[in-house]
Amino acid sequence: MMNKHKLILMAVGALIANRLSRTEGEEKILWERVKSESLMSIREGQARKQKTLEDMMLTQLKGLNLGTEEGLQKASPEIKSLAKIGVEEGDRVQLYASETPEGILTARVVRQFIRDVWQCTAEMEVVTGLQVSDAGRFRSQGVLRFVQSLVREVTDPHNKYRYQIILNATSGFKSLVPYTTLIGLLFGVPVQYIFERSSELITLPPLPVDFDQEFIRRVEPILTRIEQETAIPEEEVLKGLSSDERDEILPLLEPMDGQYTLSALGLLVYERYKSPPQLLPSKRAPKEKDHTRDWSQEPHRSGEFERFKDSLAECEFVESFRYLKGANPSRREIKRVGDKFHIVYEGIELEVETTAQHESHYGEIEKCLWNLL
Repeated sequence: MMNKHKLILMAVGALIANRLSRTEGEEKILWERVKSESLMSIREGQARKQKTLEDMMLTQLKGLNLGTEEGLQKASPEIKSLAKIGVEEGDRVQLYASETPEGILTARVVRQFIRDVWQCTAEMEVVTGLQVSDAGRFRSQGVLRFVQSLVREVTDPHNKYRYQIILNATSGFKSLVPYTTLIGLLFGVPVQYIFERSSELITLPPLPVDFDQEFIRRVEPILTRIEQETAIPEEEVLKGLSSDERDEILPLLEPMDGQYTLSALGLLVYERYKSPPQLLPSKRAPKEKDHTRDWSQEPHRSGEFERFKDSLAECEFVESFRYLKGANPSRREIKRVGDKFHIVYEGIELEVETTAQHESHYGEIEKCLWNLL
């Protein structure tokens, strides 16, 4: 099995930026100027004197020796935990920042530190609703959008094939930790964190956790409708449910002006247990699927290979295929690579895109492809 690079998903706190308010001198003056500007300007790095401030902060962080206990203790929770996880070139770190000047500035500095020091990909997302001034908006928007973003990453077939996915729960709002942990348990992803002021990395393995799936199936039509329409009237949600069923479904819902929308927990449960979508046939004509007509790519195609291509184009679940490279003529193989299939036939390897929309679809499609061989 190949060694996978790591994809680390983590919320970002505000400790780095908050320290600026407790300092004296130029850094504090620059920070007061930066945080007085719009969130959009700060996110884009266009606030006055922002680059000067960020460069000063990066210089300090890069001066820490993360190979020592003293250096780790002086680092921010984000950098300390990533150092202990062992970030390296080829890894990817996705940072989730609060919708605040402190959160955005911290995320920008941590992102640049990761890129400069560990030479790996780092991106940030400012999560709408993650802020400290409106508790209702934090719960109904911020937590929900944070959960949506994490679920999107951990369920992406490309990510699951290419990376070892890790949820880092060390930094950010403490109230997000239970949701991060639950995502790890429900979707089989390890959760790692640094405990309080220590430098010890603790790993919560992806233990099996389950809900009452029979109940989920009964209320799935309601959850599906809410997911599609965003919110529906309270009476339409609870109509026909027994008192016990109402008690069970309410934690999955968020009340909003006489209507119900999905709570963060409801979104998690729905995404984990919803019925898979129907596997649909391609709408493309067979001749539109074949992207291997350039004979200069592989001039020695056999007649048998050409007949195989015709059969592949006729397969109802195939969207397109293209020439990839030459291969051993005696080998026939089908392997899944991310959200695509690679097929080796008559000394040629093809990359095949299909209509799969759910993990359960790939097995069914693979059986159809093997029948063509």
